[in-house]
Amino acid sequence: MRTVTSRRRRLGAYALFATAALSATVLGATPASAASDMLWVQSPEAVTLSVTPGSYQELSFGLSHDNGNYRVINGVLTLDLSELAGVAEVSVPDNCFLSESGTTAVCDIWEVGDIGGTYDGPQVTLGLRTVEGAPAGGELSIGHRAQAETNGPGGVLRTGWGSTPVKVESVPSPDLSLTEPAPVGPVAPGTSLPVPVTVTNKGDAAAEGFRLRVWNSYGLELATNYPDCAWTPPVLDTDDVPGGLLDCTFDTVVEPGATVTLPEPLRLTVASHALFERLDVSIEPLEGTQDQNPEDNFTSTPITAENTADFAVQGDSVTGAAGEKVTVTIGFRNLGPAWFANIGSGDPVGTVTLAVPAGTTVVSAPENCRAEGSGTYRCELRHWATPEDRIQFPFELRIDRVIPNAIGAVTLHTSARQAQYDPQPHNAYAELVVNAAK
Repeated sequence: MRTVTSRRRRLGAYALFATAALSATVLGATPASAASDMLWVQSPEAVTLSVTPGSYQELSFGLSHDNGNYRVINGVLTLDLSELAGVAEVSVPDNCFLSESGTTAVCDIWEVGDIGGTYDGPQVTLGLRTVEGAPAGGELSIGHRAQAETNGPGGVLRTGWGSTPVKVESVPSPDLSLTEPAPVGPVAPGTSLPVPVTVTNKGDAAAEGFRLRVWNSYGLELATNYPDCAWTPPVLDTDDVPGGLLDCTFDTVVEPGATVTLPEPLRLTVASHALFERLDVSIEPLEGTQDQNPEDNFTSTPITAENTADFAVQGDSVTGAAGEKVTVTIGFRNLGPAWFANIGSGDPVGTVTLAVPAGTTVVSAPENCRAEGSGTYRCELRHWATPEDRIQFPFELRIDRVIPNAIGAVTLHTSARQAQYDPQPHNAYAELVVNAAK
């Protein structure tokens, strides 16, 4: 079975896992000068796949060039995977396209950095999973070549074909897994929750320690820390869902078949602004050891608090003469006490719709507001909202003709899940009044 993904302009999604040793493959390398440049394929020097069915390995590739005086863009990396047929199932990241036969991957690398300058690591990571019946002792290869556009001489840089050797051998390795937790809640804010973390080694080799990462959404507070841990608190002034990250290393040896727990239970406190929360836990052997099956190295626990989130909109009132332009501001507020987030889906927490008052025309609208039909604008919110959020949408209107007490509607639309926890649904409507009657 092949994993096929679409090509998108997204880089670095797999950089966290890029740990393979790198080599360079070019055709006729020459020293860089003010008038010369060379394109390089950064690739693993060699790869060993375990013959055990289901074993998983990640391989990282990248493009770089020599001369920082030139800009190199629109790189295309082509990978020949034909020799992996019947040996490994290949998955590719979003910036790659896998052919229907599964024998070729073509990857887009939009900006190619220069070695010693802007190059910051591989841009493509393949996932290889050994299939049933893979021949032990096989010596295979992954072929690669690339080209990119440059503002230097010639306009195009190319490499020749290179290859990365791949061996298929019996390689004992650990297979760490986490016990899947059950959903929690509803629980009252202020509740202290124990989080049991149980690690089992299902592999055929010991794990000489492990790395544990715990991400908690904004409505949860970690009450436990360990000596060899780094803590990153939530950040609110970002487009990402705010949450804390605990990153730990443990030197506990996990033998094949053994199950271990943390030195003391991980504990969480449910914050006063909690509602729909999530706790993500991941585990992996320490650096340098490949886990046989990373798919069971992650768990996610939904935690629901007994709380409400009161979403409201604000209107405005302005006056003006015919032909005059006026600025009106509508807005959104989360009156709390809870925050609200669509953590899993990433969908907006809601949209604010403006029905423009009669006799007026919108001259300019905010970037995140778009016209929908005649005289209607839809403004999209981000996918989370804290109790402190005050989001405003300024519009510039032209008064085409004066209509006393012209009223436009400001309406909030949310998901059924949010509406269920909104204690005052009436304030999801407001009015925009132009030339209010006296």
